[in-house]
Amino acid sequence: MKITSERLVLWTEAGLTRRKAKKRIVQEKNRQKGPIREWIEAILWAVMIVFLINQFIFQLYQIPSSSMEDTLLIKDRVFVNKAIFGPELYPGGPKIFDAVRPSRDDIIIFQNPEYVSRGPVFDVMNRVIYMITLSLVNIDKDEQGNPRAQLYVKRALGYGGDTISFEQGDISIQPAGYEQAVTEELFRSEANLPVHHKRLFTEDDYTAFTAYAQVQAYTKENIQISSQLQQQAAPAGSGLRDYLHIYKSFYDLRAKISPHDPTVRSELARYDNGFYIPEGYILPIGDNRDNSGDGRYFGPVAESEMLGKAYFRFWPLNRIGLLH
Repeated sequence: MKITSERLVLWTEAGLTRRKAKKRIVQEKNRQKGPIREWIEAILWAVMIVFLINQFIFQLYQIPSSSMEDTLLIKDRVFVNKAIFGPELYPGGPKIFDAVRPSRDDIIIFQNPEYVSRGPVFDVMNRVIYMITLSLVNIDKDEQGNPRAQLYVKRALGYGGDTISFEQGDISIQPAGYEQAVTEELFRSEANLPVHHKRLFTEDDYTAFTAYAQVQAYTKENIQISSQLQQQAAPAGSGLRDYLHIYKSFYDLRAKISPHDPTVRSELARYDNGFYIPEGYILPIGDNRDNSGDGRYFGPVAESEMLGKAYFRFWPLNRIGLLH
């Protein structure tokens, strides 16, 4: 059967018409998807930019506890310089470079040494979400629904070469080259450093702490405890305790009861001698000395673990200002 030229033209035109109609339908669908796609792309770009700024330049951080009062209060929001100590290649990863060493009295941010990881994938995801939401969302919660502290903000008190000791919450510092330890107040005066910290405990509190430690020591040694001592050991009204003082008093009494016990003598010497800070390490301490879980309990932290320095408080508005 012969196909006439007229019929061929009609088939061609019909095919082109169908093709053009299909093309118009696709174009219309793309046109309808355009604004949605543009919004998604804009959001993704914004998230990426926020992440890169937070990872490599500065991070917004919300203060989760009272450990830095009155310098920083709960829910204060601060800018943290992430570039100064060398940014991480990725959250929790190696540093790209080490720019500056932390200085004594810097307000530093670092990984909580006592943080129990839920795995590298979760840790990275949590850090990323925390950064891209400008520190508003922390998906890492405990059983009670409270945020777990993966990062800490403290003050760099002890420096490499220092020996730091504690007596009823008061600090003595023997820097490298000093013949003897001096009180923190005297050291700060000689170094032209301001006093930031505050104390909560009273002499009556320390009487109770000492009695509590003695009750524990007598119990350990199977010695009868007087009712008067038990009454003195009643917890302070705030419920807070100076555990360094308690541990020291505990081992001090046990060493007197059992002077032949080498383990007891070794533990007592550890509290009597204080902390020696190795070179390349920092002893971070909270300004709220009597309500801060810090280097007194988990020890010195390597300078390489420092993630940034807190420079500026931007919230609340009535407390805006540089941090010292």
